[in-house]
Amino acid sequence: MIQEDIQLRSIVEADRSRIMEISSQIWDGGDWVPEEIDAWLQDKSGEAVAAVLDGRIIGFARRTWLCPGHAWFEGLRTDPAYAGRGAAREMTRHLIDSARHAGAKKIHLSTHIGNKASIHIIESYGFTRIAGFVLLERTIEDRIPSQSSAAIESVSEEAAVRFVDRSIFLELAQRRFPRGWRFFPFDVDPPTAIARLETRIGIRHNGKLMALACVRQSVDSTGSVTLNFCDGAPEVMSQLLEEIHRLYSGRTIETMIPKTEHAEAAVMAILQELGYQSWDNSDANVFVYELALS
Repeated sequence: MIQEDIQLRSIVEADRSRIMEISSQIWDGGDWVPEEIDAWLQDKSGEAVAAVLDGRIIGFARRTWLCPGHAWFEGLRTDPAYAGRGAAREMTRHLIDSARHAGAKKIHLSTHIGNKASIHIIESYGFTRIAGFVLLERTIEDRIPSQSSAAIESVSEEAAVRFVDRSIFLELAQRRFPRGWRFFPFDVDPPTAIARLETRIGIRHNGKLMALACVRQSVDSTGSVTLNFCDGAPEVMSQLLEEIHRLYSGRTIETMIPKTEHAEAAVMAILQELGYQSWDNSDANVFVYELALS
């Protein structure tokens, strides 16, 4: 039940410390929101809101855009001390209304299987689950050869779009391209879906691209790395993943692998053999939801 005295307002710079305080209680302090708070504050086209009770922020959330007409909700958080007070439901209602007013045709979001309260709320507002992914991760600490295979080459954006478009990976992902915890509707705007992928590598045989692997972060960046896409011939994918490990040695690599009730992307087995681990025994644990607005 929504508490009548909860008020919503835009997040401002002065809220940073309180947002950090709430985030420190999420996922044992591993919440990603602190890394994105600058982008939240600078985004003029979207909206970041705070839920306030008795003058104190008890929750926050953000609406941004994947591409024109397609809104994205993320970072819905409530201080555990105020769970059940209606903040999450009120922020969801507000952001749906503001997305509709801003011209959104569809709203997308993703959530972890453990966020049962959030799943209940979004489903009550008509969001439909459209895809499932397995979140895998591994810290690369092995000794990696200092030189890459001569067969590996950089892949142009145009060639990457063509390969992804025809991939089984994308079909299993219900044609949503993973960019960390965001999932882009590939068919709406393919170049935007794969934009800013700093590493795109592949191997060709007789001129045909046999496999493709994409990583968003540059080699010189710090922190964890997102393996956005890997598909193709299994033996070639193994070579590409070895190259990714060489390029990002010493880093933690995270990836979202599409999985349905009956099938999973071929790269899943390779990653498991390489020591990548899931939070939930390799069952689909990240779900993509969508709401069509009339």
